Amino acid sequence: MQAGRQFFLAVAAVLLGSLFLDASLSHAQGTGDGSANQQPTRKTPAMRERVYSRLAEAQECSEMDDMECAQEKLEEVRAMRGLNSYEIAQMWNFYAFIAFGQDNYPDAINAYEMVLTQPDLPIGMETTTRFTLCQLYFQQERYQDSLDMLATWFQVAETPGPEPHILRAQIYYQLEQYRDGIEPVLDAIEVAQIQNKELQENWYRLLNVFYYELEDYPNVINVLRTIIDTWPKREYFIQLSAMYGQEGNDLGQIALYELAYDVGWLERSNEFVQMAQLLLGADIPVKAALIMEKGLDGGVIESNMNNWRVLAQAWQLAQEDEKAIPAMIQAASLSEDGELDLRLAQSYQNLAQWEDCIESARDGLQKGDLRRADQGNMILGACLFEVDEFSAARNAFEEAEEDTRSRTAARSWIQYVNAEESREQQLQAALSR
Repeated sequence: MQAGRQFFLAVAAVLLGSLFLDASLSHAQGTGDGSANQQPTRKTPAMRERVYSRLAEAQECSEMDDMECAQEKLEEVRAMRGLNSYEIAQMWNFYAFIAFGQDNYPDAINAYEMVLTQPDLPIGMETTTRFTLCQLYFQQERYQDSLDMLATWFQVAETPGPEPHILRAQIYYQLEQYRDGIEPVLDAIEVAQIQNKELQENWYRLLNVFYYELEDYPNVINVLRTIIDTWPKREYFIQLSAMYGQEGNDLGQIALYELAYDVGWLERSNEFVQMAQLLLGADIPVKAALIMEKGLDGGVIESNMNNWRVLAQAWQLAQEDEKAIPAMIQAASLSEDGELDLRLAQSYQNLAQWEDCIESARDGLQKGDLRRADQGNMILGACLFEVDEFSAARNAFEEAEEDTRSRTAARSWIQYVNAEESREQQLQAALSR
């Protein structure tokens, strides 16, 4: 609020400073002096010396911060008979300045409104007064009055810059007229480009708010992409990533995460994991595994069961079972159920590491809380069979047989184990003769 007050005081000072310029021009016009370069668009009454001198004294008082003295000089002007419209306007202009300096915004508004009631104001004075009133209304939350005053200001202003268009958009935001607020921001951007003025980050942020409130998510994404290209910041990465996710644009989200990873915007453990999961979903498992491995080894990614499991899954999808095993061991050791132990057992089985397979399968079955204990017994039985532990293998398959989902396969294995065991016994018997 203090910054806003300083801004308005500066505007008021400009208005006050125009008193002497306008008065000088009026004198020049009144004497017919051809030295004035500007062509007046309105015939404005001249300020007479007796009024000019009192207002000048009031300004001297205000410059010394003696507002009581300034007020007294203004009262002397107000008591004068026969003031013309221009003199009255300058008097009310000074009243507004004093009221604003005392934080008396209602009186400042009333005084500026009195300025505008005077006929034949200089165009410059009317323009500045209207814009000041527009902002005072805005500060006082009189948003519709602010919007109406700004509309009249546009009618008299010459070559407005982008800022008034942004003010108009801000008023629409306060009125919750989001659709109406879009055009002024686009106008501001266009004007800035025509006038070779620098585009402002906050303009695009405001535009983005309007699109978001209207649930126009494609345009939210377009604006965010513009922002992130021009003012690259982590906060915009987070917003754009969320929007890509909401719209189901996985490829866009992956590209954004890769940019964020390259420039160092990823800070949290879950952001690295999210990137790895996106890569897995896009069938890019090697890059996902490398990101997870680097993060876990460096402590950037939290060492927990789920994250080690993501790393293991990435290596498995990359058909790198051997590289997946260390991650699976870590994940299984942090798991309270036996699911990951069984996955580890399966990886050992794929690598023909039978003893490790047996150990992991037994660990998983012992921990329990399994979705498919029958599958665990099938893995265990197969690995036991490979090391010729026929009896233990048969027991495992018999356990699996109790589940209807594995019954057919388990029975086939039991027959195969029995046949192989019989063949082995016959071979041993023949060798012992």
